[in-house]
Amino acid sequence: MVNGCISRGVANALTDNGPMSLYACFLMGGFMVYELNGGSFRTMTPEDRIGYISCALEAFGLLAVRQKIEAYRKVSGISGMTMIMFALSYLLREGESVMMAKQIVSNVDCIAIEILQFSSFMLCLNVTWMVFKTYRKTYDAELDVLSVKYLVPGCFLAALVIHPSFMQGWVYSFSWTASFYIDVLALLPQVVMMSRGGGKVEAPICHFVAATAISRIFDLFFWYYRMNLGPQGFIWGFNYSGMLIVVFHFINLGLVADFMYYYIKAKMSGSKFSEALTLPMEV
Repeated sequence: MVNGCISRGVANALTDNGPMSLYACFLMGGFMVYELNGGSFRTMTPEDRIGYISCALEAFGLLAVRQKIEAYRKVSGISGMTMIMFALSYLLREGESVMMAKQIVSNVDCIAIEILQFSSFMLCLNVTWMVFKTYRKTYDAELDVLSVKYLVPGCFLAALVIHPSFMQGWVYSFSWTASFYIDVLALLPQVVMMSRGGGKVEAPICHFVAATAISRIFDLFFWYYRMNLGPQGFIWGFNYSGMLIVVFHFINLGLVADFMYYYIKAKMSGSKFSEALTLPMEV
């Protein structure tokens, strides 16, 4: 009887919170498997710990959007262009993982990070499918004006011209930089769409943008620790590769700084997490 009550309680919790609860269970189960296979969250390097947190925040942001879609059966307010760019960035990361397969499979921390990234990739594909297929009739295409057909080629061209130099070679360095530049600009269509949407942004979309922005802050700290270890592009003793990565992380955060100011201000003033955020309209 007790076991039956517990089972029903767990089932109700999963039903009420849906994907969020399932992902939390996935993290807990993954943590146990990770520890049993020789990993240790307590003794791992700071940059690896930061990497895990960043990946989890990315996923929770996507889950907030997915929950919104499931609850209201519509994708209004969600930028399909942003979702395409994130999906493409994840896809390129998976290609980089194939190039690094030997190093990844020999390290439990690398495997764990890869699994977390892949789960975010699948979530992003799912949300993108919902936007352009399942609920396409509710998609605000007229507000989603920053097209990937301009942004993505620009990112690839920029990656050709200027990129960090990794020890894995030119192909890896180019692919990594292209995915990085796409990731840097991925939130821009969503930010522009919010500014054109009448000033009010639904709570789940706000949480998605905020979670992704906070994830990028953790990424910045990650490169603080890895700056002189990851990229190998030095000129006259100056680590231009590491500085390039850090500068573009600041650019990334700068794109959402205005939104984050109003988001944090609203939460500090007592706004509930379920409330929509009202952005000031430009005159």
